[in-house]
Amino acid sequence: MKKIKFLSLAIVTIMLILTACNNESKEKAGKKNDSVATPMKKDTSSSTVSTTSSTTTTYTKGNLPAGVKEFVSKNYAGYTIVNATPDPLCEGGAAIDVAVTKTGTPDLSLIFKPDGSFVQQEEDVPLSTASNKIRNVLKTKYAGYSAGNQIEKLTLVDKTMEYMVDLDKGSVTKEVIFSVDGNVVCER
Repeated sequence: MKKIKFLSLAIVTIMLILTACNNESKEKAGKKNDSVATPMKKDTSSSTVSTTSSTTTTYTKGNLPAGVKEFVSKNYAGYTIVNATPDPLCEGGAAIDVAVTKTGTPDLSLIFKPDGSFVQQEEDVPLSTASNKIRNVLKTKYAGYSAGNQIEKLTLVDKTMEYMVDLDKGSVTKEVIFSVDGNVVCER
């Protein structure tokens, strides 16, 4: 699990660097700059999310965007916020991964946009819980890549489900999000 988290962090860091370079180019061309998540620390108690190219906000359990704590207490009664880290959305844009725990239940990650709006819930589940269609796509389209035994079940704000699989093949890593019927929603 630590290997998957390290690989995910490495992928996120590379994506953020590429996004930041792209945003700098856009800014120089006079285009509007989009939000970018930029991890500044590997600390689990706080994270830095850049909301523009010139300002950054460090989030801790105590200063999450308005509405996040209320959302957690209303929709995840009994859960405790453990930490907050940057986690850019697959299709681009900044997001905050808020880890929550509750005794006797699986640990969850709740993904929010910097404005505090909820995006999705993420839960580690065994690969065997993914549909046969997803496993078949992994065997065919991603032949030669290895997936761990754990994947993430994503429950989107509209209650639809998707699955995120971390894949690696030597030094190449990919994060692929699938719809339940096996279609690739996003790959990075």
